[in-house]
Amino acid sequence: MELKLDRSKKYALALEGGGGRGAYEIGAWKALHEEGIEFCAVAGTSVGAINGAAITEGALDRAIALWKQITYSDVMKVDDSVMTSLMRKDIHRMDILQTAKALSDTLKNKGFDITPLKATLMRAIDEKAVFESPIEFYIVTFSLDDMKGVVARAKDLAPGELYEMILASAFLPLFRSEKLRGKRYLDGGSYNRLPVSTLLDRGYRDIIAIEMNSIGPIRNYEGYEGSDLHFIKPVRDLGGLIQFEPSLSERNMTLGYYDAKKMMYGLSGRNYYLERTLTESDAYTLLSRFINSYCRYSGLPCSMRQLNEKHIPALASRVRAAKSDDYYTVLICSMETAAEAAGIDPFQIVTDQDLLKKILKVYDPASGNIPKAFTRTLPSFPRR
Repeated sequence: MELKLDRSKKYALALEGGGGRGAYEIGAWKALHEEGIEFCAVAGTSVGAINGAAITEGALDRAIALWKQITYSDVMKVDDSVMTSLMRKDIHRMDILQTAKALSDTLKNKGFDITPLKATLMRAIDEKAVFESPIEFYIVTFSLDDMKGVVARAKDLAPGELYEMILASAFLPLFRSEKLRGKRYLDGGSYNRLPVSTLLDRGYRDIIAIEMNSIGPIRNYEGYEGSDLHFIKPVRDLGGLIQFEPSLSERNMTLGYYDAKKMMYGLSGRNYYLERTLTESDAYTLLSRFINSYCRYSGLPCSMRQLNEKHIPALASRVRAAKSDDYYTVLICSMETAAEAAGIDPFQIVTDQDLLKKILKVYDPASGNIPKAFTRTLPSFPRR
């Protein structure tokens, strides 16, 4: 595999806001760190600002430990069991009276009390190390008093102000309103949830951006001359904005780690991480062979015209590859569908041929054994 990034460069890093999804960014950072990728600047919005502080001071192990342990009560003054039941919609385990009281208190206080988040930040971030770091750190938020976006440079802040500006960046509308540094702020995601333009405006051109499928505006970053942008983005759902559960965080860290590897090495696959060895011609040959094998087993007709105009398009539709322009994508999406049905672990980097071998140990089209997903609800694809 060939690394798509240049280890001789120092990249600027843009971190999207996303609340409880933030572990994804730490997993991606771990993968980048392992490959020797270094940073000259970090810009973060909301939870991206919290993670950005950790990255600026180089506290990877501490950040991993934080996200492995973080719970609702580390962020808001709430009962963990109540919040877990609410977020999982687990009515059977929910204490109705306790839940009703918690919701009533939150409404009465005009939002969640985030006093615990302040304490968590003090434990997780070493302000002095951030100030002394050679990495520039920018925090994105929105001033409600001035009705404008704010970008704070960490090195311009006085002692103690770093924590307040990070809080200002992460001030979700669900949180109880309070003044920070004499002003009221709103979560930076309301202004620029992915601060690529923040870095471009300050002269950085080699940029890695980590997305988390959040909502909110992104300031335009098109048209900057000489920019070289690389994006790490999830395909899978990362959970809710205020969903702080250790098991979810560990999963999201794993996703971030492998999605970063996908970007760095140009891996194929949607939910799997595949080194490409097959050509489009190889893919067409394999698709034709497997469909013909199944048709022969089932006694179904499969002329070349039926294969090309009926069966392959139907398969592409079933595996969500109908809009693809090539047979390789159809093959890979089909393989991923089969691999998921076979219970093959997606969190490994393998060649497309090695994944196919694993699948064929479970499914054999020549004997009529294919995943139900290929035949169920799809009349135009050959069935027994």
